[in-house]
Amino acid sequence: MGYPADHKQKTRNKIISAARKLWKSKGYDGASVEGIMKEAGLTRGGFYAHFASKDDLLVEALAENKVIDGIRKMIDAGITDPEIHRKKSIEWYLSLEHCNDPGKGCPLTSLTQEASRMNGKPRVILSSLVKRFANWISGEKEDRNGMAIVAMMVGAVTLARATDDPKLSEQILENARRAADKLLVS
Repeated sequence: MGYPADHKQKTRNKIISAARKLWKSKGYDGASVEGIMKEAGLTRGGFYAHFASKDDLLVEALAENKVIDGIRKMIDAGITDPEIHRKKSIEWYLSLEHCNDPGKGCPLTSLTQEASRMNGKPRVILSSLVKRFANWISGEKEDRNGMAIVAMMVGAVTLARATDDPKLSEQILENARRAADKLLVS
């Protein structure tokens, strides 16, 4: 009696999901293969049946896109204007909800500091993620400051998470939202 046909893919997805959660909350170096497998409810020995290395798992984990998930929800709710999608995505990104729950947030805010010490494919994937995010925020206008907005958003969330003062965190996020709105229309 064997496993169902989709067992391996479901197991792989559990590992990816566990890695995303731990890397966003503990960082890349802070989450070992053993810790990821434990989070997934599996033993360390099964990891290599799915991934050649921790870096290969990172490449898969970075394919997640919270912004696209949010846009799908907006479209399902009847909101189809790309400008509204951008503004709402920026609002979510620079929210206390996103700031206070790294495990469910954007990997850029958790992994960028460690990325400078990574090699190969993970850095290529992170670079691609930054470029795609900036291009999407810019919309059809190349001069819409997309890269500046992404840099400010990632920096603002990182700083807001670093402070021990909730009012300061909220102030950082609010100031970044106002600045992003101005940059978006300029």
